[in-house]
Amino acid sequence: MADVTVPEILRVNLAQVVLQLKGMGIHDPRTFDFLTPPSLASLVKAFELLYALGALDSKMNLTESGRKMAKLPVDPTFANFLLSSPKYGCTSEAISIVAMLSTENIFYSTSSAVSKAADAHRRFKSYEGDIPTLLSVFQSWRNEALYIPAKHSQLHHLKKQHKLGGGNKMMHGDWCTKNFINGRAMVRALDIRNQLEEIGSRSIEKNGLGWDVGASCGSELQQLLKCVAAGLFLQVATRVPLSIESGSKKQNSTPGGKYKIKIGGQLVSVHPTSAMFGRNPAPKCIVFTELLVTKKIYIRGVTQIKEDWLQEVAPHLFAQAS
Repeated sequence: MADVTVPEILRVNLAQVVLQLKGMGIHDPRTFDFLTPPSLASLVKAFELLYALGALDSKMNLTESGRKMAKLPVDPTFANFLLSSPKYGCTSEAISIVAMLSTENIFYSTSSAVSKAADAHRRFKSYEGDIPTLLSVFQSWRNEALYIPAKHSQLHHLKKQHKLGGGNKMMHGDWCTKNFINGRAMVRALDIRNQLEEIGSRSIEKNGLGWDVGASCGSELQQLLKCVAAGLFLQVATRVPLSIESGSKKQNSTPGGKYKIKIGGQLVSVHPTSAMFGRNPAPKCIVFTELLVTKKIYIRGVTQIKEDWLQEVAPHLFAQAS
């Protein structure tokens, strides 16, 4: 092993770093006095991503959209998703989704209760994929569980009052245990959501975004999925045949088939932990939130969309899409 850990700035996508520096008025982040300077290739890749998202113009100046993105302390791709939400009337859902995507290990299991955990998780699973599944978990938790911050001065009094009053909500810890959900991850997601909601609802004059953060598409799932497509249009993949010919040999793909990323052409597989893994029939077109490279290249955060939406949500890239 190396004598010291490789600095994080040399290992991660720098798009958010570049966006924040641009928002602070530093026109050329290459001139910034980093403690450990990142590679030029990493900075160029970050600029390319921000340009594709519309955060930078051809002269590498922040656009109006870029200035709004810089106010949001999340990955620029997720910020773009949030900025798309007012158009589709699903700002409340989008904030919850980004909060859930910004934490990890929502679901858990134990070696002694694998089947029981799978049954508990099944109630949240959406046929449309991982993003609606995460939204289902968050909404169920808010509706069914009572969470009281530990710092609350009347914590014990409120718990007692809830029990005496016959409240129909379970205590946060009990709900998470029953449903095999990571309680700490849910609390973190709530904290992130509150922060995003505060920035979104604050007026533009006070460096906010002036959104109606309560705007909800309700049961109109198609509006939400269109918003997902609009926000994650750079991470679209389409299904390739379940088997491909290689010379005279036939090679079978993994359950659910392989996908080809539209921008870049990389072949990927759905991760086994995804709600989409093994779905039959596998969706023709999906978006994803994360690439995971092991012996294979996997995608996570997989959600079904319709390919013909791409011309509507990102005409500058998919005008010729069939």
